[in-house]
Amino acid sequence: MDTHFYTMDEWRARKEQFLDDADLVLVFEGSLHTMLNYGGDTSEFDDYIESFGYYYELGHSWNMGFYPIPDYDFRPLVGSYAHKLRDPRWQRKAKLVKERAGWKCEDCGGIDRLETHHCYYTQMSSGHEPWEYPLSALRCLCHNCHELRAKSESRMRAYLARLTTTQLDSLRSGLNNAFYWFDLEAVLSLLANLGHSDEKISSAVVDFLQRRNEIG
Repeated sequence: MDTHFYTMDEWRARKEQFLDDADLVLVFEGSLHTMLNYGGDTSEFDDYIESFGYYYELGHSWNMGFYPIPDYDFRPLVGSYAHKLRDPRWQRKAKLVKERAGWKCEDCGGIDRLETHHCYYTQMSSGHEPWEYPLSALRCLCHNCHELRAKSESRMRAYLARLTTTQLDSLRSGLNNAFYWFDLEAVLSLLANLGHSDEKISSAVVDFLQRRNEIG
C-alpha cells in the first residue's frame, strides 16, 4: 500500500520522533514520496489539503502531519448547493481553475460566461463541499459547453454501466498508458476507426504509430 493514515493515538504508540502534535499523520511511499522529496510540482496537492482547512508538514521523508489552518471555520455549511457556491472558499477555487485555464473554456476556447465544472462528485455518504475537490476534478467551461458537458458525462456513465469493475479498471489503465505515449487525438481516431473496414483500421494504426509522444 502506498499510503496509510494514523490517528494520533496510533502514531504516538509508535514513539516516532516527529509530528506528535498533528491532528493526523500520513505515511506514504511511491509517487507521493517522489513528488514531495525530489522537486515535483506539489501545487495541486497543497491546494487540495488546504480545501479541507489544513496544511501539512513533513516529518521524515516518508510521513507528514496535518494541522488545522488557524481560524478556519470547520462548521458544516447549511444551505442549498447554490448557497454553497457563493461561499468564498468556492469562489477562490473556481477562480483558480479559470486562472489555470488562462481564462478560456477548456472545451471550445471561448472566453464568455466562464464557469467551473465538477467532472465528478463523491458518494453522498461521504460527500465533499464544492471546494473540497482537487483541481484535476474541475474544468473551466463556458456556459454552453458546461451544459453540453453534463449531458455527455451522463451518457458516458450510462455506457460504463455495462462494464464490470475489472473491465473499468482495465479501460482506465489502458487509456492512461495510451494518452501518455501517444497523441490524444491519434488515440481517439484509432478507436473511432475500429470497425469492419480493415483499410480504415490499417490507416489509423499507421497514423497512431507516427504520432508517438516524445517523452523526456
